[in-house]
Amino acid sequence: MKLIGDPEGLAVLKALHEQDKEYLKFLVGEAKSSADLKAMFKSKEGKRFSLRLDLATGDLDVQPAS
Repeated sequence: MKLIGDPEGLAVLKALHEQDKEYLKFLVGEAKSSADLKAMFKSKEGKRFSLRLDLATGDLDVQPAS
């Protein structure tokens, strides 16, 4: 499982993980259980990102939320 995608989103996700080691596990669980395989999170500044699970590769793709 690799983290790929938007560099800003990856930095935000890594910072969130530093604050709470369980948060990334929570997001992955949310993505696995959702119909569209996505979970949303946001930065301290309020910018939203999506974490999408790619079932074929197992990668976690982080992108700015639209």
